[in-house]
Amino acid sequence: MLATQSQLDAALILFVLCVAIIDWRTHRIPNVLCAVAAIIGLFSQLWIHGADGLLSALAGAVVGLAMFLPFYVLRAFGAGDVKAMATVGMFLDMHTTMIAVGMTLIAGALLGLAMLLLKPAAANATLHRLIGLFVAPVASMRGSLQAKSTESERFPYGIAIACGTTAALLIVTR
Repeated sequence: MLATQSQLDAALILFVLCVAIIDWRTHRIPNVLCAVAAIIGLFSQLWIHGADGLLSALAGAVVGLAMFLPFYVLRAFGAGDVKAMATVGMFLDMHTTMIAVGMTLIAGALLGLAMLLLKPAAANATLHRLIGLFVAPVASMRGSLQAKSTESERFPYGIAIACGTTAALLIVTR
């Protein structure tokens, strides 16, 4: 079991690094990776901080899940991204999880912009998706109206989760 907060933070960095690498290579975030990390985060919070740590871990997970779930419903994120952000919340408190989510969204926007600049062919498909999300969100949720994205159009958001979580850890001083 992890004995100090800095060891807990190091385990979180290791988790998001694994998420980024696996998502980059496979465009998937394994359930078993999230489950094992969530268990480690939950029990480490309990071990280090007692009952307050348990409540803090659960609140962080709820915040991570709740803030990413709308993006999943709109098909902007995959389920693995949502589970990974909820797992990040297990390692953090509610406040730091909100910062991590915000920094992740900023990192994702910057990385997405960089990908569009590097792959202009994908820009047209992305533009149509954005218009569909903002102009007609209900219609964009229907499977018949939205085409499945190809492998080349998919964005490994695990990289943004890793960047945002690391930035949040650097911002928040404990």
